[in-house]
Amino acid sequence: MSYIYKTGRIELREQIRRHASFIRGRVLDVGAGSFSRYKDLFSFDEYVLMDTEARKGIDIVGRIEKIPSPDCVFNSVVCTQVLGDVYDLHKAFTEIYRILRPNGVVLITESLFDPLHDEPEDYWRFTKHSLRRLAEDSGFKIEVLEHRGGYHSVMAQLKARYWIERLSANGKWFVRPFSFILKILGTWAQWLDRHDKSRAGKLFTHGYILICSK
Repeated sequence: MSYIYKTGRIELREQIRRHASFIRGRVLDVGAGSFSRYKDLFSFDEYVLMDTEARKGIDIVGRIEKIPSPDCVFNSVVCTQVLGDVYDLHKAFTEIYRILRPNGVVLITESLFDPLHDEPEDYWRFTKHSLRRLAEDSGFKIEVLEHRGGYHSVMAQLKARYWIERLSANGKWFVRPFSFILKILGTWAQWLDRHDKSRAGKLFTHGYILICSK
């Protein structure tokens, strides 16, 4: 699949980079997929990849609702854009809490505005209030709960995703110029967000990063 510029993906990586110092020690990346997009941003002693399917590079095969790991064995957990596809969220948070060592940290990112994907296992979108409740009800202390993007970049992202699907753009001959156009529009949208101080603009966000300690 060819890379196509998306404001949401760019802002997500930048947000994780800003808070990467929370991640340390022995790290579990839950739902890593075929590769870990953000491993290069972190400093760690050991980086363990977990996914629901066995494939090259995956160290643990399992689901977040029942992580096949003993208690208190990881210093950090990374869980990016996974929880929307998990039906039992309370079990997921409880399992993360269980496998973390005392004072361990989990970094979670999730979406608020996002089209349907990974169907039929696409269950949730998250507000800052739902993420806070899920974390605190599981015993976590909130360290960071921060939105990313605003109205203009959200709209740029949604339009990009629409036309990528509408044109079946991945792998097509026009993917490079198409991505370049989206980059220009996305960069302009991000500039507008930086200068939009209105309350209305703050009501729109791609999603959130949640960092909690045990």
